[in-house]
Amino acid sequence: MREILYIQAGSLSNYTGTHFWNTQESYFAYDEDDVSLADHSISFREGRDPHNYPTLCPRLLVFDQKSNFGSLAKNRSTEEDVSSVSTWQGKVLRHEKERVPQSEYQAFLEAENEPNALELDNNPPETKVRFWSDYSRVFFDPKSIQPVPDTQENAEGDWTASQEIFRQYDKDVELMEGPVRLAIEECDNFQGVQMMHDTATFGGFSHAMLRSFREEHRKTSIMTFALLSDVMPNMAETGYVPYTRGIINDSLCLQSLHELCDLTVPVLAPRYWRRPTRTPAFYTEAKNIHQLSAVLSAIAESATLPLRLRGGLDDLDSYIGHLKWRRSLPFAHLSGNLLPGGRVSRANVDDVIQLSPHSEERCTPYARREVSRGFAGEDINVYKSWTEMSELRHPLLLSHHAPSYPIQTSFPDIFPGSRPKSIKLFSSMTTSPSTAACLPQYATFVQDAVSRRDVTLTAMDLEDDDVKELANVLWQIVDSYDDSSKEEDNGMELGEDEE
Repeated sequence: MREILYIQAGSLSNYTGTHFWNTQESYFAYDEDDVSLADHSISFREGRDPHNYPTLCPRLLVFDQKSNFGSLAKNRSTEEDVSSVSTWQGKVLRHEKERVPQSEYQAFLEAENEPNALELDNNPPETKVRFWSDYSRVFFDPKSIQPVPDTQENAEGDWTASQEIFRQYDKDVELMEGPVRLAIEECDNFQGVQMMHDTATFGGFSHAMLRSFREEHRKTSIMTFALLSDVMPNMAETGYVPYTRGIINDSLCLQSLHELCDLTVPVLAPRYWRRPTRTPAFYTEAKNIHQLSAVLSAIAESATLPLRLRGGLDDLDSYIGHLKWRRSLPFAHLSGNLLPGGRVSRANVDDVIQLSPHSEERCTPYARREVSRGFAGEDINVYKSWTEMSELRHPLLLSHHAPSYPIQTSFPDIFPGSRPKSIKLFSSMTTSPSTAACLPQYATFVQDAVSRRDVTLTAMDLEDDDVKELANVLWQIVDSYDDSSKEEDNGMELGEDEE
């Protein structure tokens, strides 16, 4: 086995992660003659469902504010309360918060066992989503659920406060010595961590956790998807504290991930995604997190599918090594397209959703990994003719053609017409000079904040020297991309193309 430990932290990350795990559940093979697409030992562990029956549980640690867990929220003080009651002889009054009622979708899943289950499966009702746990189709091990206490003040974008929240949480629940250590020790051949976190709410928290993790696991591969805040440095109003705090916080996150992670995929807030110029084959509402996270999850899940394939040769080390063969380049770019019907055209794989910061200027990528889902013979021919126009060739360009992407009943209804059972999909993970396009904007913003002695820096408890160092590090990363673009290719060792 080549186990991966998954970490999710923050609301959008957990909405996206819930779709991801629902997709993994769709790969389960229940008939003896069926062969699963994925090797479930990589991402799942043996566990128990609420009825104490054996089941597979995600190999996952999920962090969010307690109020965001919905029906999954648990009270860590329960055992302590019971212990104190057993020794106290006086009167005890227990006040418990009312439990979150079952979601409409969970009720729908229970109804699948009824006589009309087939009809429900073919025509799933539209259900209200209040929390990301409302539409989860998998069972979680109790150690996976890590509810962080709700803060009284708005700590969004507060780098220092977020780190302190981690330190207090780790002290209270012994996170690193308990759930994290146990999750790794139960692995036979632990290959690394795949992480997704919201920088606005869990940026400092994730930094402190990764730094603590690196103290014992210096060589473990870590790939992270960093979901950036809803404000960009080139669009921010100068002097507006929430904007400044958000941009400085994102800058600190990028610096941290450059230091602590092997590969980071920055993901823009959905409002900044660059959509295809052609009319898309699906529709999402601008503020519908259930819909937007489904799109992000479908593309990210497909882009990383080679890591989980049954009999696959890829692991985190080789996956990251291919994209980062120039070694000094810490960031990758995620893009893709959902294609619910018809033949695939060249535009479908060329004019796609750009989920990561990038430059519109055309440049030669360093490396690219592409995954197509459900492409038929003619579709593959179209794809191959498109790749022949690329500056990259094997082994810098690796392609994998996989079965179509499954659409679970938990997936939002974003396609025209009747709900498809599966769709075609194209995803791409790229390292390129274009990936660093946003870094000068962050570096310049940080420099300007220091120059004008922005009061936000004091409010964030940041020293001027630390902020100046932050700007220097960001410029150094930019320079490393410039230097790499001038280097001559000296050869490299890479795996074979996967078909």
